[in-house]
Amino acid sequence: MPAPTFSHPRHHHLSLLRVGILTTLGLVISACSTLTPASVTPIVPEIESPSVALVLGGGGAKGFAHVGVIKELEENGIKPTIIVGTSIGSLVGSLYASGYTPAQLERLALTTTDSALTDFTLSNQGFIEGIKLKNFINAKVGERAIEDFPIRFAAIATEKNTLKKAVFTTGNAGLAVQASCSVPNIFIAPRIPEKVGKKYIDGGVVSLVPVDSARELGADIIIAVDVTDTSDSNNTTLKGIRNINSFSSFWRLLENTIAAQPSTNHSASMRRERDSADIVITPAVSHTSSIDTSQRRTLITAGSQATTSQINAIKQLIKQKSESKYATL
Repeated sequence: MPAPTFSHPRHHHLSLLRVGILTTLGLVISACSTLTPASVTPIVPEIESPSVALVLGGGGAKGFAHVGVIKELEENGIKPTIIVGTSIGSLVGSLYASGYTPAQLERLALTTTDSALTDFTLSNQGFIEGIKLKNFINAKVGERAIEDFPIRFAAIATEKNTLKKAVFTTGNAGLAVQASCSVPNIFIAPRIPEKVGKKYIDGGVVSLVPVDSARELGADIIIAVDVTDTSDSNNTTLKGIRNINSFSSFWRLLENTIAAQPSTNHSASMRRERDSADIVITPAVSHTSSIDTSQRRTLITAGSQATTSQINAIKQLIKQKSESKYATL
């Protein structure tokens, strides 16, 4: 009978350990082979919408057309992220940027009387003080400062002594609009800050359709609205500025910035600025002024009609800019 063999306890322990490791490894491999890979959703960066600036130019009475432009843009799902306005453009633009809907703007445009905005005074600096206009805007925007508006806003004015452009993006909204609308020799130039600051006059003196300012504010797309038309035989000349009886309304007074442009070269420069916009909307308003509410409605309609023909181009541009920004992410 052969003698029994005995394994050393250490060898026995190593054998068990080896079997345990191999068994565990086999179970892991088996489990992995039966698992189906989980579906992985790739992280796609959100497409960033381009910033769209709506630039509303000066033009006095014809500025009612701005309301029609805004109305048509919104009806087509186009809402600007930046509003830049000169003169009447700053007046309409401030209200829109503060949260007014197109319907509310239209109602205000059709019902606001000249007396709500015009405060005549005797002064060698002008014959409209402008305080009523300032208070009107501040009341309508709920006494909010420009920087508190839901849409970014800039009012363009001109520093009276140096004739340098001023861009107001913060502070008292009514005061900024008052400055932007202060046609030389008609409105008394307000000071900003009040009482101690520099004097400012109508922004149309240096930038009638302020496209450059919109670009400086970082706009990807600029839609400019030009409501002027130098072929309009009804435009008041500088000679008529001193005759108060030649004006029919507050809105008519604002139109004199156009007549007061200093030179052909300056006008050409302003035209180049306007034409540098991505889209230029020019409502057909050459023979219309807002003497009564029926003509105001006609101006608003003209703004809507001029915008309709540009809607496809605007949408295409927004799409192109969106894809371009997405591609760079």
